[in-house]
Amino acid sequence: MVDEAMRALRGHCELDLYTGPPDAMPRDEFLKRAKDKDGLLTMVSDRVDAELLDAAGPSLKIVANHAVGYDNIDVAECTRRGVLVANTPDVLTEATA
Repeated sequence: MVDEAMRALRGHCELDLYTGPPDAMPRDEFLKRAKDKDGLLTMVSDRVDAELLDAAGPSLKIVANHAVGYDNIDVAECTRRGVLVANTPDVLTEATA
């Protein structure tokens, strides 16, 4: 699914894809790589807070969480800055049933 999305995005925008160990990207690396990005695709293990939003800067328009929830995202801070927040609701509904 992620590969399909990445193929769809190629040619339409500049991508910076983390290909390190399958755990979450180290926080310090995430902070550096977020700089001047228009959007971030985050995992539930990534903390999206004022520090990350500051690191990304004013060009950030959207944080898309690759998860059903969004407890890892400071939605109020994103809203204050005009950054949209998205997640993947209902992706587990059928599996849970």
